[in-house]
Amino acid sequence: MKRNFNRIKTVICALGILMLWSSCTKYENPPAIYEEYDQEGVQQIKRKVLFISVDGAVGQEIKKIMPTNIAALLKTSKYTFDAIANDNTKDAASWMSMMSGVTYDMHQIEDDSYIPKPDENHPHENVAGYPSMLYRIGTISPTTKSYVVARDASLTNKLLVSADETYENKSDEEVKSKMIDLLEKKNPDVAIVQFKGVLEAGLASEFSANSSAYTDAIKKVDGYIGEIVTALKARKHYKSEEWLLILTSNHGGIDQSYGGSSFQERNTFAIFQNDSFKQLELKTELMKSIRFFGFYDAGQTSYAYYGPNAFRGRNNPVLADESMYDVGKTGELTVDAKIKMNATNGVFNYALNTPFLGKNAARTGQTSGWTFYKAGNNVTFFMADGAASMETSMGPVSSSGEWAHLTAVISKVNNVPTAVLYVNGLKTGQVSNANINLKNVVTATGLTFGYYPYIFSGLPNDMQICDVHIYNKAMDEETIKKNANRIGIPDAELSNPNLIGYWPMDGLVNDKFVNKVNGNPSIAAQGTSRLILSGNNLPYVDENATLIQPQDYFTQIFYWLELQTQKEWNLQGQVFLNKYEVEFLKP
Repeated sequence: MKRNFNRIKTVICALGILMLWSSCTKYENPPAIYEEYDQEGVQQIKRKVLFISVDGAVGQEIKKIMPTNIAALLKTSKYTFDAIANDNTKDAASWMSMMSGVTYDMHQIEDDSYIPKPDENHPHENVAGYPSMLYRIGTISPTTKSYVVARDASLTNKLLVSADETYENKSDEEVKSKMIDLLEKKNPDVAIVQFKGVLEAGLASEFSANSSAYTDAIKKVDGYIGEIVTALKARKHYKSEEWLLILTSNHGGIDQSYGGSSFQERNTFAIFQNDSFKQLELKTELMKSIRFFGFYDAGQTSYAYYGPNAFRGRNNPVLADESMYDVGKTGELTVDAKIKMNATNGVFNYALNTPFLGKNAARTGQTSGWTFYKAGNNVTFFMADGAASMETSMGPVSSSGEWAHLTAVISKVNNVPTAVLYVNGLKTGQVSNANINLKNVVTATGLTFGYYPYIFSGLPNDMQICDVHIYNKAMDEETIKKNANRIGIPDAELSNPNLIGYWPMDGLVNDKFVNKVNGNPSIAAQGTSRLILSGNNLPYVDENATLIQPQDYFTQIFYWLELQTQKEWNLQGQVFLNKYEVEFLKP
């Protein structure tokens, strides 16, 4: 079967241009006739999407139960039972993330009014709105027909009201029957289905495979899914349709509740099925890290961000033994950390000179100390002794949401003070200055994670930092590469006499980033912390490692339908099925 993405349209028009005159009679021109047909020998392939949400289905519990029809779908699917919902797992917030292509941090939808929560710091400003994917589809491709079959009226008459047809139903069985009816009698291009029986069973008993009520509810919905898939494949033109079936849940649950940010409440599953797909489980290593945004000191620059999301790590007052992190203490230092830049309002921040990890009062002039800072699309390392300084770019780093491992090694090379820089274990830069006195690279300022003063333009960084190590000597490339290709370090390495600081930064203990090196200083948290779960996408990780999150469905559906998203939509989702096009693109 040949794929023909650009439909060949041939218009045959009977113009009736020959005017016949016989005697005195004038004959009317016949009406124009337009016919549309496909190129001979080519059968058109039409891409379509069926999106089914089993609300309240915990990914790991689905894996334990492994119901019959879901198990059968896996044979032709890319799938995971470790998908993660946003940290607000309320129903409306979760559905909005799936349908809008942005996270809760951006859409700020709290309830089924689907009206965004106003900014507490700017209550009189208009809050940005993010239309559903069905609205976007209807705008750019009005001939694409969409249908919604759901339990919640707020979906059918608010969030997804832009569908060509919506149907509210009182039970999952009614949802199943209506969807089958539509597949038999209508011609949907996009269909969105909501089941709620599993959610109701979890609230009544427990969101666990140990609950017979929860397990029975999953098996019942699995049966409905099986009937829908059978009806789908029985469609008259199924062979000329290319369906992407997406099966997922809006959020999980814990005990008899949901709405919070625990792993069980956020754990979902995601199945992307097409008859041409080869079976592949998408596995990824979860990384826990704290979000750093803005800073928490009052009145320092006009670019300061004050508000409930401002956060950093710094002791106040500074602890005396933090001086061990001054280069001047030993004349050598190695610092490494993993960072990930986040999109702010859908855009990665390209502010100039925004420090995010270091030990100096400010990244300016010859201010004594050292720091990593964001400079446009690059990360730069800076060091000064109060009279002389040196700095150099490490190159584009974490510019579009990828994790990156940064390393700076400070020592004397050929008796000249030098900083050698690495990204993901590979050397990317080196800078020297014979005028620097390493003994004077000291400061009374404490070690800082996150923003501290000095910025030319733009907002302070919105980012994640974790897995920070500091050694009191210049470590060799073997150690640098080893740290770049793992998360964390074995307990046995904590006794390394040169390791003077290790902060996993995967959470707080008593509002502190705990130093795992016994007896050395921990760093206090300032502001409101948020723990972020993300997938490890460092270069050493398997290329198939993919973390599925709710904002990914929008972009993935547009990709499948061959519709172009727009930059101004500020979408945050990823496309990953394009990595497997060899499986489903027909010659």
